[in-house]
Amino acid sequence: MSRPYTVNYVCSGNICRSPIGEVTLRAMLEEAGLGDRVEVVSSGTGNWHVGDPADPRTVATLERHGYDGSAHRAAEFDGAAFDNYDLILASDYGHERRLNRLARTEEDRAKIRMARSFDEEAVAAGDLEIPDPYLGYQQDFELVMEQVLAANRGVVNYIREQLGA
Repeated sequence: MSRPYTVNYVCSGNICRSPIGEVTLRAMLEEAGLGDRVEVVSSGTGNWHVGDPADPRTVATLERHGYDGSAHRAAEFDGAAFDNYDLILASDYGHERRLNRLARTEEDRAKIRMARSFDEEAVAAGDLEIPDPYLGYQQDFELVMEQVLAANRGVVNYIREQLGA
């Protein structure tokens, strides 16, 4: 049996944006009947939070929207592991640049996409970055949730097409 289609959601420290992306995408894929065919993980471009739980504001935001982020532990993106992923979702252009620098081949680079590039309204507005809420307020985490959910609807459709489901 081949490995599942694997998505890695990436942000800076893997405690705010990418855990929201990971937890909500996993749930949306389950709802779409694709949970058994797709694995979702997340990571950060930096290592300063490795092993830490998600930011308490991240966990609270997820809970308010019916998701459980309490089990999350931060990880650093492993540049040697591109072969393990089919789709790598960058939260902002800095992450995209960092991931492209880590990519060894054009095939690796082709896996990297801005998460919001799957949200038609974000594309039309020319606003593909998910802003970092870490130094902000609760409403910044709510904005991230809103943007990620919109992007993930498109990601689910894209994965469905990739899997021919």
